[in-house]
Amino acid sequence: MTSSGATSRTDADSEHADLALLRGSGRTAMVEAALTGSKQFDPGTDTDLQVSVHQVHHRPGAGVSVGYSVSFISRGHRVHDYVVASTSPAATGGEGVALLDDGVRQVRMWRRPFDPLLPGLRSASDPEVVSSWLPASGLGSAGAVAIRTVSYRPTRRAVLRVESAAGTVFVKVLPERKSADLIARHQLLESAGVPAPRVLATPVPGVCVLSAARGSPLAQAIAGADTHPGNLPEPAELVRWLDLLPEQTLTLPRRPSWSDRLDFHTAAAAAALPEQADEVVDLGARLAEALTVVSEEEEVPTHGDYYEANVFTNGGTVSDVIDIDSLGPGRRSDDLATMLGHIAVLPDLAPQVYAHTPEVLQRMRQDFETRVGAHALRVRTAAVVLSLIAGATPDQARARLRIATQWAHASVRTRRGANSNLRELSSASPVPLMHATDDEVIANSLGQKDG
Repeated sequence: MTSSGATSRTDADSEHADLALLRGSGRTAMVEAALTGSKQFDPGTDTDLQVSVHQVHHRPGAGVSVGYSVSFISRGHRVHDYVVASTSPAATGGEGVALLDDGVRQVRMWRRPFDPLLPGLRSASDPEVVSSWLPASGLGSAGAVAIRTVSYRPTRRAVLRVESAAGTVFVKVLPERKSADLIARHQLLESAGVPAPRVLATPVPGVCVLSAARGSPLAQAIAGADTHPGNLPEPAELVRWLDLLPEQTLTLPRRPSWSDRLDFHTAAAAAALPEQADEVVDLGARLAEALTVVSEEEEVPTHGDYYEANVFTNGGTVSDVIDIDSLGPGRRSDDLATMLGHIAVLPDLAPQVYAHTPEVLQRMRQDFETRVGAHALRVRTAAVVLSLIAGATPDQARARLRIATQWAHASVRTRRGANSNLRELSSASPVPLMHATDDEVIANSLGQKDG
């Protein structure tokens, strides 16, 4: 009988091969075959097919999905499309889904509206259909609408921005069961008076029409922290929104936090950085060891994905918070670590835009560490950053591994006896913890670039 470890290794090797295939040079031929089969592309007359990898979604044990930005010349005009290739067992057949089978693996491919697990996406991508939904949403007659995809995770969810003369709304598409759960969460927050978008309509199963969030994303306030400091909420204001969550939140199903799924995210990060896979796995193991000794926390209502893109602000206050899919019971340190971890990676995304992020991050960390245990917060922040490696570009992935390592090192200083009881949390070059303050160690994670 094959051991579970051997099985895991076999599965990991298979998924590494899937990643190489779907991201490799053969992707153009696969997309051409899928588009030809769906009669969207005629290789006899259409030319200059361009296929670039837009996003990689790797869920260890659940397959690989890759989204491609596609364009080609048809009848003298450039046509743009979006195609997904997936080895996920959850990706089934159906209208608009092509199956490619080379005898070794099966790859299912579809144009974005034909996601087999998001049947509502077809209607939500049709301007005429969406326009007919808006009067029931309380917006009056909308007329022509413009639809833009904000985010899309194959087989899991899509968010579309809809603009019309009647105003702006967002359409969220989920599997039907999850859509019902989301509606219940929005209604819970609305009843409690917690600032969040409202459900305006549920026109078809799996589709929610939501009001637009008020204010601007916290990311904008962070970017303008030096020129418009009054727009940046104090850390206590960010915590205040969490304090508003009603006690009924504790009755919702609990969803694992980023640190609860450390093994999953470590495997995904190792696949994304194969040349540093040993370093990733070692860091994940040491973080897991550190999490076994953190103090237990009181279970409280949590957002579950509380970070700068989901928090909207106006004049230094939190005006709305979006993406409440994971609302439920959990640890306050996980919500705060999610905020810190996402902000920690901003400078590598846009160094000029987020030049003042280290100062913002330091203020947040210092405040948050008065509310939850510093050791738990830093370890969980390292776990959050580790979870952000998969799906990033290679340069960003390497930077995030460095940042996660820095947070892990900084956590050692907050545990009594850590130098004698804990092994070094990373096999990377050691940080001089005995000769630097905690703030300097964490600031290094933002200012130090890869050589």
